Amino acid sequence: MSQKTLLHDLHVRLQARIVDFHGWLLPVQYEGIIAEHRCCRKAACLFDTSHMGQFLLTGPKAADDLAGLLTRDARKMRIGQCRLALLLNEQASILDDSILLRLAPEEFMLCVNAGPRHSDLEWISSRLSADTVIVDQTEKWGKIDFQGPMTYSILAPHVEDDLSSLRFYTGFRTRCMGKPAIITRSGYTGELGYEICASGDDLIQIAQTLLEHPDVKPAGLGARDLLRLEMGYNLSGQDIGEFVNPIEADMERLMCDTHEFVGSAALDEIKRHGASRRLVALTCDTRRKMSTHDQILHKGEVVGEVTSGAYSPSIEASIGLGYVKRGLWDEGTILTVRTQRADMDVTVASKPMYKNGTCRTNIQEAVK
Repeated sequence: MSQKTLLHDLHVRLQARIVDFHGWLLPVQYEGIIAEHRCCRKAACLFDTSHMGQFLLTGPKAADDLAGLLTRDARKMRIGQCRLALLLNEQASILDDSILLRLAPEEFMLCVNAGPRHSDLEWISSRLSADTVIVDQTEKWGKIDFQGPMTYSILAPHVEDDLSSLRFYTGFRTRCMGKPAIITRSGYTGELGYEICASGDDLIQIAQTLLEHPDVKPAGLGARDLLRLEMGYNLSGQDIGEFVNPIEADMERLMCDTHEFVGSAALDEIKRHGASRRLVALTCDTRRKMSTHDQILHKGEVVGEVTSGAYSPSIEASIGLGYVKRGLWDEGTILTVRTQRADMDVTVASKPMYKNGTCRTNIQEAVK
């Protein structure tokens, strides 16, 4: 049976269209995907992301244990710092992507995707030191993503600590609307935004209060997927998974630390030989949409497959992600996508495809 998030009743009252997503009942849209997408790019939107796994890890060896499991070295992280990191198997295939936040010298929060949450928990737990404790808080807490260029000005008056002190990919424990919360400056849209974790009725109150602001709209999975695709962000289970390694997935930036971790030896071997394929961004000046599993061709030969596709209202073009063979992933390469209706010529593009995101805005400079 599908699980309900803490905000389920709120979604029903707001007349959301609700679907099952990895075993959770979540809103796919309210007013409409395009309207919600545009609101996020111009003002502020609230997304329910309570389905995502939230693990707390504590203990004197927590940093060492996490360093051995993730592609980023937890031992080097400052308190309040976030890192996007991968979990790999011994063959260097991607089990999941995650966000790690260091809350204290011996305390971390790890946010993982909903689909592999249970397998992630089992895999991590089996590799921890005896005195490192992991607790799955997913069903006790909830999480909302508050995203858009106006989010700081709307949220800041409700936060006890100085929200302007948070730079991109940092976070802290604080009180929001008088309720205990963990807030990070992060998100999946490319815009300025914050992820807010709180428990039970506290999260409901925070969400309801934010939605009372006239510039805030609720947004669903549909808008979130379109926003992340414009930024070239990968979707777990679709663009990345155990079928691919980080080099092929164009995620080398998540392996900039030099420590050893599960899969690092296999990854070094892959680096020596080079990837045979790579995930690239694709664009076409048309309203026609490329779709997952569409074939990618070069001079009539099948050379890859689309993993994500949509029409982008931000850049007014068809956009997508897909894997292509070695030698065809350079920016500017012309390829063909075979859609159900017709072939369409596409161009390998740089990431992000949408260039005007506000996620790295210097708030302290902006509010002077």
